[in-house]
Amino acid sequence: MTEDLKGFLRRAKHLSEVISSAGSVVVVSHIDADGISSAAIAKRALERLDLPHRVQFVRSLGEEEIEAISKMHEDVVWICDLGTGPCQRISDRKCVITDHHQIFGTGQSSLELFGDMDHMLNPLLFGMEGSTQLSGAGNTYFVARELDERNLDLAYLAVVGAVGDMQDRNARKLGGPLHSLVIKDAESRGDLQVVTNELQFFGWVTRSAAAMLAFSNDLKAVGFSDTIKEVASLFYRSGIPLKRSSSQSFGRPGDRGFEWRSWSELTQEERNVMKVALRDRLGEIGLDRNALDGLLGEVYLFPNHPSGSPTREAKEFATLLNASGRYVLTNDSRGEEERGDLIINVCLNPKVYSEKALENVNNHRVNIREGMKEVHRVEQMINIQYLLPKRKNSFCLKVNDTILGIITGMVLDQKRGGEKLEMDISKPLVALAEKEDSGGKGGDPVVKVSSRMSRELLKKGINMGSAIGHAARIVGGDGGGHDVAAGANIPQKQIKKFLKALDEEVGEQVSRFNPSKRS
Repeated sequence: MTEDLKGFLRRAKHLSEVISSAGSVVVVSHIDADGISSAAIAKRALERLDLPHRVQFVRSLGEEEIEAISKMHEDVVWICDLGTGPCQRISDRKCVITDHHQIFGTGQSSLELFGDMDHMLNPLLFGMEGSTQLSGAGNTYFVARELDERNLDLAYLAVVGAVGDMQDRNARKLGGPLHSLVIKDAESRGDLQVVTNELQFFGWVTRSAAAMLAFSNDLKAVGFSDTIKEVASLFYRSGIPLKRSSSQSFGRPGDRGFEWRSWSELTQEERNVMKVALRDRLGEIGLDRNALDGLLGEVYLFPNHPSGSPTREAKEFATLLNASGRYVLTNDSRGEEERGDLIINVCLNPKVYSEKALENVNNHRVNIREGMKEVHRVEQMINIQYLLPKRKNSFCLKVNDTILGIITGMVLDQKRGGEKLEMDISKPLVALAEKEDSGGKGGDPVVKVSSRMSRELLKKGINMGSAIGHAARIVGGDGGGHDVAAGANIPQKQIKKFLKALDEEVGEQVSRFNPSKRS
């Protein structure tokens, strides 16, 4: 299937007309960085139309959410970044769907079935990749772009959503014709600066330059283990000052953390000097000095955002959204509206991001760190592998189910610190956690499943979105997602049956695969 950029843009135009003709709209969106960026884009676009609207965040689009949507009173339901398969059951509602996940119907791939669904904008329907060429926020942006030319100022949020969805992970940049349009829109307004051939490490803005290198999981993955003191020494030997001059100081008076220059504050020449020094240091300690080249790519900065703000760089911006969004929803729904307003405000008014949002980042990091400690070992099956906790007779990690995917991805990349796990990179990795708000009134708790795999496994014919959806339906659950990253919700009593079904389906995918017939 060839790329149909014109068809994609025509669909975006059509959906903009559906929205602009509505009397009221409810936006239903996911709680991760991509979904939050989507919701913020949609909200600002609707505000500019002066259309009555509200935003509802959900963890997933399952039976409970579908039923709730069917009872909503607004004229149009705008569903963002939540998958598309279940939406066929909202037959009595006028929907607009902006999404990028794979499209599955009951028991079968349904690209053909959904191909004539004119209420959906998804790059997969137009011959483009949903996992690398446009995220949910990007799809939402293209509809907003058609609604009003003023919405070009929201292109930066499409970049944040894509980076939050790690669409730049493999190519080390955002690629494809749709991302090119998004980047062009943002750059043309001065809202985006793309820095090429750079280290894509976390902490470009908020960490000191030495801390960014010393704490980099990417460097740790290639064997680098220098302490922050040793890294600081590397800067001094290279003649690169780590401290700001008094004229460069900003932040809270008296806060010693604001004395140190971030990587973003180094000049391009200084960064180049340090990259050479870092390569030499890798060789000095017996590592491959060329490994650094594989860690270089594009970094996306938002120059209009305040110096020192985590919203100034896309990866840190996305982390801020993830940190707050994962905790928007509560078991008793108390405070959800206020939390939702807070996180959207962070997107649309980043110059005045709140201390509460930053507090959420710290809590998020603690939760992930504690969650990583839950991982004890990797259990092997024939075609898949799954994580096990230290507790005996349990398949579920004791973690917040909203961060399960993050933990799975970190384990797959061996970014857990300490000793590495014995893992087979030639198999998909699966993790499970009991959902906190399930199992009430004596019912069977619901288990969240998350899966990740290397893109190399696509060459073997493995598609985790399809496989996990198939296995979940066998045990009375539901699931789907991307080809390399997918998830499901299943009954707790069906875990063993689910894992067996998933293992068999992955094996059958490999046996059915014919490389010569790949499209």
